[in-house]
Amino acid sequence: MVSFMVQSSARAPLRGIDRLAVPMEDPAVVASPRAVGITSSTRRAVCGRFEEGLDYRTVRPDGTRDCVLFVTVAGRGRLRCSDGIDVLAVPDRVVLVGPGTPHDYGTDRAAGHWSFRWAHLDPRPEWIPLIDWPAAAPGVRSIALDSATCRRVVEALDRGVSAVRSGLRHDALLAMNAVEEALLWCDTRNPREPVLDPRLLAVLEYVGDHLGRPHTVTSLARIAGLSPSRLSHLAASQLGTGLMAHVERRRMELARQLLGATDLPVGQVAHRVGFTDPLYFSRRFRAATGMAPVEFRASESSGT
Repeated sequence: MVSFMVQSSARAPLRGIDRLAVPMEDPAVVASPRAVGITSSTRRAVCGRFEEGLDYRTVRPDGTRDCVLFVTVAGRGRLRCSDGIDVLAVPDRVVLVGPGTPHDYGTDRAAGHWSFRWAHLDPRPEWIPLIDWPAAAPGVRSIALDSATCRRVVEALDRGVSAVRSGLRHDALLAMNAVEEALLWCDTRNPREPVLDPRLLAVLEYVGDHLGRPHTVTSLARIAGLSPSRLSHLAASQLGTGLMAHVERRRMELARQLLGATDLPVGQVAHRVGFTDPLYFSRRFRAATGMAPVEFRASESSGT
């Protein structure tokens, strides 16, 4: 299930949520009788955005029955855990509080304001590996993002916020998909797994969006802001293959899709995947699949 981050006591209470919002300097805490959560069996994710000042604070001595995720856009938040450890929620870092983890969070006094996105998660089974981040404190995980990836995470959560507020028939599913996208982007920076250099990631995204263009290592190096030799070395070390070999594999994958799902002439398929010469495309396609394009299309049509 997912917890729901709450705002200062000046706001109307949130239905179904136990909360305590007190000044950050006030050490007194009124214990809640139980961990809290807001998701139902039909809603796996809820998200929102807050713009908070100095007096924002929420205390949950028993934690929540679910996970809560913070993504700071500006300013800084401070999460105090039961063992006295402070975890700072800063831009380009995502913080996740696990179920049953006592916490006390709010605007960091030194910053004076905190602008952030939040998401409450009842993780699907396939999400569990996506939130296996390094521990920042007992029950708290955190992961650093580069600015481009953080922007994508925030954009995904903003789509989730819009879905939650839309009232559309599938708002819960749309929000869940948005949160899943955010987690998938976070996973690209998970140090527990091989992490792509963000410059190489930018190149791969560009290639994926423009497979029909005449790419070279030199042209792609300009996208990365690297020299061609440095980009080639980076691709070889992180992809396990040459950069242009990777580009050709992506082109051939798109070609298979187009041949199997459309009636486009082979010459047009070749053009759409970046080959100006259909005969050369056919040779490269046969080398990749063992079949000429027309043979592949026939096999797809017959289901063999």
